[in-house]
Amino acid sequence: MFDEQKSLNDSLVAENTSLQRRFNEKTALMKELEVKLNDRIQLLEDEKSKLDVELKNARRLSLDYQGRVNSWAGVLTSFEKTIANLEQSLNLTQEQLSNAHADNIRDRKELNEITASLYEKIVQMQALEADRRRLLEAKLDLEEQINQLLGPEGEGVVIEPVTPEHDVARPSSVTVVGADLKGLITEVGKSLVSISLGSDDGVKKDMVFHVFRGDEFICRIVITNVDASKAAGVLELVQDSPRVGDFVTTRL
Repeated sequence: MFDEQKSLNDSLVAENTSLQRRFNEKTALMKELEVKLNDRIQLLEDEKSKLDVELKNARRLSLDYQGRVNSWAGVLTSFEKTIANLEQSLNLTQEQLSNAHADNIRDRKELNEITASLYEKIVQMQALEADRRRLLEAKLDLEEQINQLLGPEGEGVVIEPVTPEHDVARPSSVTVVGADLKGLITEVGKSLVSISLGSDDGVKKDMVFHVFRGDEFICRIVITNVDASKAAGVLELVQDSPRVGDFVTTRL
């Protein structure tokens, strides 16, 4: 009986020792886990502190950027107003320019009409001057014939015109032709302009050609040099610089 109790007691002691050892092992493991958890908690707290600082910085930067955005929004609004004012001013300037261009076209058209009328009057005056010269020549021929009929002892007869002549303004000495000669400008020099017509076409010295570009009067050319197939002259009444290819004619 004693042996059984002793054996049971030894068994309980051994079991207690085993349990104590296991308890100690679990306790050591728990302490190790506690240390690791504390380290992890400390690490997480450090990271949380850093994140809090970064969050504060991010919020401060966000407020700063929001202020900049608001400032740029004001600048953009002012810039848009400036652009709108410039567009309005540009439209007004374009309208004024269009009106001025229309007025210029109208004035130029009127000037061309007045110029054409003036040159027509000049041509008419030149024709009248030519008629007057022919009448004077006929008068001189008639006086000479009468003097020849009266003989050497007769007194010279001077025929007075019924209507006395008055001094009038006369254009420069030019040659007026009956035929309408038409050609083109072939060369433009510093002092002379050449045309595609010559003596073979009936061009003579002092003949006047009128230069046109489309319906626009450019100037007139008084012929000074004549060859068989071309002629050249000086410019008068210049409204614009003549170009090669401009149309020339003896009549308006």
